[in-house]
Amino acid sequence: MKLRIKLLTLVASVTFIATAAAAQAPVATVDPQAHGNLASAQQSIIEAFNFISASQRANDDQLGGHAGRAKELLRQANDEISAAAAVADSHQDGALAAPPPTGGAPTPTAPPSGPPNLSGNWTIYAYNTNQPGSSLKQIEVVQTGNIISGTFHGPHQHGKFQGWVSGNHVEFSTDTNDVLTFRGQITATGMSGMYGFHGQTAPWTAERTN
Repeated sequence: MKLRIKLLTLVASVTFIATAAAAQAPVATVDPQAHGNLASAQQSIIEAFNFISASQRANDDQLGGHAGRAKELLRQANDEISAAAAVADSHQDGALAAPPPTGGAPTPTAPPSGPPNLSGNWTIYAYNTNQPGSSLKQIEVVQTGNIISGTFHGPHQHGKFQGWVSGNHVEFSTDTNDVLTFRGQITATGMSGMYGFHGQTAPWTAERTN
């Protein structure tokens, strides 16, 4: 009897640890300006994870454990992509620098410019994807390098979001019951582009509100 109790306790502990690990959503860690392909792959993993989470909520998580396993594999793939980017960075850091030119004055170089800073509050004006009309949505952006995250508030749902900036391109997805993916360009007056919902797309623009 004591052995059975110990085994049940061990199984429960392992299940709890696995469940807690599965609850951790993958996050964007790869700089899209340094590794564009890896960053795009990582963003696709994050979108897939969010879609599976939405499906779990829609089905009360009655998916035979397969959805949870898929999310675990996505987290593993995300970690491998992060590791691949780190290896690539180490190779670049270890490369020999070109020798400076001999003779003459050194050629001045412009200081590297960082990505546009999107931190702050924004109002999104978005056309509806499945019916006439439009709606207002708000996002509060926190930016670290090329990675953006924060909170999303729409007329019918709210939650967190995460994405990235590459040059003047911005892309982010919401972690909400109905996942919205916004893609667009950063301009002098704000942002604009197309967003997707259940395979349908519609235009959106955004302006700062702070």
